[in-house]
Amino acid sequence: MSFVRKLLPIATATISRSTIMTAVPLRSEFKKVENYQNIANRFFDFTEVDKDSFSPATLSNGRQAHHGAAYGGLIFSQAMAAAEKTVEDKFKPHSTHSYFILNVDTKEPISYNVRRIRDGRSFITRTVEAVQKEKVCFVLQCSFHVEEKSSIIHQSEMPKVPCPEVLMSMRDAVPYMKSLVEKGEVTPPPAMLQRLQSYDSKVYSDDLDLFEMRCTNLGNYYGFASDQKPELHFWMRARGDLPNDERLHRWLIAYNSDSLLVSTAVSPHYTNGFMPSMLFSLDHCVWFHKSEVKADEWLLFECKSRIASGSRATIEGRIWRRDGVLIASCQQEALVRSKSDDPSKL
Repeated sequence: MSFVRKLLPIATATISRSTIMTAVPLRSEFKKVENYQNIANRFFDFTEVDKDSFSPATLSNGRQAHHGAAYGGLIFSQAMAAAEKTVEDKFKPHSTHSYFILNVDTKEPISYNVRRIRDGRSFITRTVEAVQKEKVCFVLQCSFHVEEKSSIIHQSEMPKVPCPEVLMSMRDAVPYMKSLVEKGEVTPPPAMLQRLQSYDSKVYSDDLDLFEMRCTNLGNYYGFASDQKPELHFWMRARGDLPNDERLHRWLIAYNSDSLLVSTAVSPHYTNGFMPSMLFSLDHCVWFHKSEVKADEWLLFECKSRIASGSRATIEGRIWRRDGVLIASCQQEALVRSKSDDPSKL
């Protein structure tokens, strides 16, 4: 019997009941982290080592890779924060484009060097180079816009998904899934098991992780749903209260915008036996549609991958406020290499 056929009764009778049909038994209670503001602020604590050159106090957090490479979302958000330190408050970031060039070593100092490309009345442009060991490892271009009255208005509709209160926190879902594996109720494919026991176990058990994450369909995330598609929906919110600091809220959302995109592309291929040899974000772009955002309220992160070819996958994300307002969009291309010579095809 195939893995999917073995797991499908559990997926539909247990996991889907809590995540899709929103039954009560497996939902999680939201628990706020004390001193959350201090925990969040330490990632955006900079020393100005030279004019328009900023060095962060820390590069290390629970989401970094096992070999000590910094989490890409942290590098992206710190670079954006450095750029914002060189503009007036009335200018808000609306468009960001970045490239991940080299791994950033969490044990080595880094500087974010900001270039003032243009200062206009309506728009400001900045380029940020992240430099470590005298090498440029990351580049960000960021455009700022003074707020204007709308001339046209339209937007897409927010996806209809279960509300976060009836879903499992990933902090509960990971040990729950591991218990199913240990009891022999599921036998996941190697890539799913590896992620469950390593990265997910580390990230979602870290007391200092900045976000509460709740998946609307664990079967899709772990690659055993019967209708596999390269798309994910996660509710997310900061794990504690934040001050009325518009920039900090924005930096945190930027931080988390890199958390799910690669997984969206690769998760459905696990049932085909896909085993990655390399997963690496090549670039990352975020567009902020609203300047006032709240990271400490529930936000829906909608992710879809429309194409994967030539060892690259393109993934797009949309971040929704709970009342249906689209506050940000993002897009990323990722390098996806396999241990097998035969490609996985959906």
